[in-house]
Amino acid sequence: MTETWHQNRKHRNRAELVAAGRTLFLRRAFPGVTVKDVCELAGISRVTYYKHFDSIDELAFEVQMEALEHMENFVKKTAAETRWADGASLLRAMLEAWSLYAARSRDYMKFILLFDLHYDAYPPEKALRERYRTFILEKKERHFLNDALEAGIRDGSLRRDLDLRETGEFIFTAMMGLLQKLSLAYVTDDDAGHETSDDRHRSISRRLIDTILGSLRGEA
Repeated sequence: MTETWHQNRKHRNRAELVAAGRTLFLRRAFPGVTVKDVCELAGISRVTYYKHFDSIDELAFEVQMEALEHMENFVKKTAAETRWADGASLLRAMLEAWSLYAARSRDYMKFILLFDLHYDAYPPEKALRERYRTFILEKKERHFLNDALEAGIRDGSLRRDLDLRETGEFIFTAMMGLLQKLSLAYVTDDDAGHETSDDRHRSISRRLIDTILGSLRGEA
């Protein structure tokens, strides 16, 4: 029982550090955040921090990987709850879920973008680069769109000559590029009766989704 309490406390501390890190990285940008800042916001000692992370960069990478997992899990779960007739309609459901996620989770989308910009300009130590590279390669190998793409190729609702990895990367790059721009261009809701920023967000992304599906559509 004591061991379980300690394990729960350890997981809770880690989650609180990750949440505090995400908040501060977004608020101050990456160079302006220190371990001391994160510990103060999380209410956790530096000793406890270093039981989980060796540096501020390691925390940033943990936040990034959590953000990507959070996004992927939402898309898969939301799409699974919709009805779809074939692979193409499942793919549409996933892309629309992705658009919904971006509209509701702007902080996650902003973080992913700012992380990429910062660490492209200021690469971290080799061990972190390799760990993140392995994480991304694994994501590409088992891309969260693969099930929809495979179903569409199999049932003919998507082109049969599609390469799974290339197509998944193409869709990911196109969708993330637009959704991140939309997340940065946040506009507060208009007066009652007018289109909200979320509505505009999803309306714009739906045009890209239509274009993507049109380019991949099969003859079924």
